[in-house]
Amino acid sequence: MAKHYRFLISFIVDNEPKTIEHYSDSGALSDEEAELLVRKSVEKPDANITDIRVTGIHHPNNPKVHPGHYQQPEG
Repeated sequence: MAKHYRFLISFIVDNEPKTIEHYSDSGALSDEEAELLVRKSVEKPDANITDIRVTGIHHPNNPKVHPGHYQQPEG
């Protein structure tokens, strides 16, 4: 099954901001699932991880469109 939903997970590890992307076939990502994904992505098992935030990005990933920039309609 194709993974239709994209999530951006932001967090702070040892006072350094980080982000990871996660793709899922479910339209929701729980706080517990996000924390597990973050812990798997961090190389230091004893790292101090705080401020985990999940943002759902439910539109197709288009490499030609940069987030935060206004795009003129095509056509």
